[in-house]
Amino acid sequence: MLAMKRAYLLSLLFIVFCSLSFFSLSRSAERENKVGVVVISHGAPGAIWNDTVRKLVSTVKSPYPLETAFLDYDEERTLDKAVKRLEAKGVNEVLIAHLSPSSYSNHHEEIFYLTGFRKDLGIYTETAGKPIQSTIRTFAISPCMDTHPLIVEVLRGYAKELSENPPAESLILLGHGPVEEVENIMWEKQLKRIAEEIRKTLPFREIVCMTLREDSADLISNQAQDDLRETAQRLSTQGKVLVVADALGAGMLQEEVKQLLKGIPAVVSQKGIISHPNAIKWIEATIQNGMNQPKVPPVNRGWNRMDYETGKPFGTNRYGCM
Repeated sequence: MLAMKRAYLLSLLFIVFCSLSFFSLSRSAERENKVGVVVISHGAPGAIWNDTVRKLVSTVKSPYPLETAFLDYDEERTLDKAVKRLEAKGVNEVLIAHLSPSSYSNHHEEIFYLTGFRKDLGIYTETAGKPIQSTIRTFAISPCMDTHPLIVEVLRGYAKELSENPPAESLILLGHGPVEEVENIMWEKQLKRIAEEIRKTLPFREIVCMTLREDSADLISNQAQDDLRETAQRLSTQGKVLVVADALGAGMLQEEVKQLLKGIPAVVSQKGIISHPNAIKWIEATIQNGMNQPKVPPVNRGWNRMDYETGKPFGTNRYGCM
């Protein structure tokens, strides 16, 4: 009987010891892996847009320390300085949530360069600045909003607000667009996937996906503007035309589109993604994934047709990229 009691006590002590050891190891691991989050956007001149983004981020519920940063137009809130502020809080792993409509742009690649995932950015290297020098052990970079269900829901909702009879109407789903030709192809493919989801509940007569290419060379952006006008004019002969911008902000791109389509019977939504509650939900969902972020399918740069006059792949000389 005494032997059984001793065995029972020894077993109990062993269980307690293991539990304490596990708890101690868990606490140690927690101290070793402290995550911080940077929500980064492109930024804009003047304080209005950047303040809007900061206010949005301030309402995000995050289990980790959270900083806001901009790729441009805010010297006090660069990615480097945001990371330094997180370092001061004891963070050694940083998740960067890129608040942008599409992962296919030089801005998204710039974040990979600044955090050491890329060695250079080609012609963009000089303007991007120097890579971050920090004690951060690991960086994770989220995809942008892309074709996330929360974003599809936003754009579907904006289209529905303008619509009266979808089968008799056409929708133009419009993006800002990148500089490079191959990235623009990927951007438009994303828009088409969003269009497919919208069509499931709003059976528009036709949905056309386009980008404005505002940052490209004049020849490219002017052609994009002409294409938009011609498309809107064509669709207007068949019925009501709706235009929804897959854009973060409200006002700037939408107002430009309104001016471009002057004289054409088209209704342009004046809303942007950031003004919808799903913008906050997207940030929170991204943070929930932690350091395990999904990968964005890479741009296929396996060119097989060369322009022998320039020595570059066909298409690259159109926008001046090597």
